[in-house]
Amino acid sequence: MDSSTRALFHRLDAVYFGRPYQRFAGALRGFGTLVLPASCVQCGAWDSSLCRGCLTRFRRATARPFRAEAGAESLPDVRLQPDQVHPADHGFGPLPVVAAGRYGPVVARVLLAYKNHGHVDLAAAVAAALAGALHAAVPGATGRSGDAAGRGVLLVPVPTRASSRRRRGYDPVMLLLVRLQRSASLPVDTVLGPVVRHRPWAALVARLARRHGMPSARELRAAVLPGAGGQKGLGRRRRRSQVLGSMRIAARARHTLSGRECVIVDDVLTTGATIGEVHRVLVSCGATVLGAVVIAATAPPAGETGRSLGAEPRDIPIRHLPGDG
Repeated sequence: MDSSTRALFHRLDAVYFGRPYQRFAGALRGFGTLVLPASCVQCGAWDSSLCRGCLTRFRRATARPFRAEAGAESLPDVRLQPDQVHPADHGFGPLPVVAAGRYGPVVARVLLAYKNHGHVDLAAAVAAALAGALHAAVPGATGRSGDAAGRGVLLVPVPTRASSRRRRGYDPVMLLLVRLQRSASLPVDTVLGPVVRHRPWAALVARLARRHGMPSARELRAAVLPGAGGQKGLGRRRRRSQVLGSMRIAARARHTLSGRECVIVDDVLTTGATIGEVHRVLVSCGATVLGAVVIAATAPPAGETGRSLGAEPRDIPIRHLPGDG
């Protein structure tokens, strides 16, 4: 893309995200509800996919980012930064993860409607929650580059399978990140980098056959559709084996990741197995994975709690800059 085309896109983005166009778009949406009525995904009230009251509840539920790696047993163990080490960690612990909110009833309904039921009109609210978590996790400083080579921190979205993208018509996480990028809402010194891909199903079946012999129908389904049917009731080893080897780095990016600081971005943290697989392929190419950011995290086991931004702010960022203490 040449400079003139890039400048044109920037001008168009400025118009699209500007207040006059947004007011005009709001008026069009209001007219659209008269022709094609919509109901709130939370309470069922008419005229909006997310009414004012439910939008307020969603914002409150995602307004306090917190460290969410506790209880995600499939996250990889990494060496922690000195100011992140707790006495019981001995310098190591699970990959740091920052979540915008808990995966409770309010947040779950909004995310499921956005992700699985085509409610892309909820992207603005969900993107705002993700932006808050990103800014809490990767605090920026104007004028500072991400690494010694002057490159910003790479935000790596967990990839969506091609079949899921065709079924939905969009990639939920990537759509949010592109929206934040176009509206200049990403943290300073971060760059969007969709460098991870799912392996073709034929390659997954061949890998499974090499490791374990001819796979059964159940193993084939798990290889081609990792996580199909959910991971409830599966142990840590089984959860990780479902996604192990299922991803790869895009060919064009393999030689650009050495020494690059990366943050993985996903929608929901459950066991951490998917984030662990993305971590594996990034590290295999020499990247430094600082942590992950998600919109929501499931509740940890009893007795393990996340550390909220308001309670212990130094525990939240996964990347500290000079002056952060």
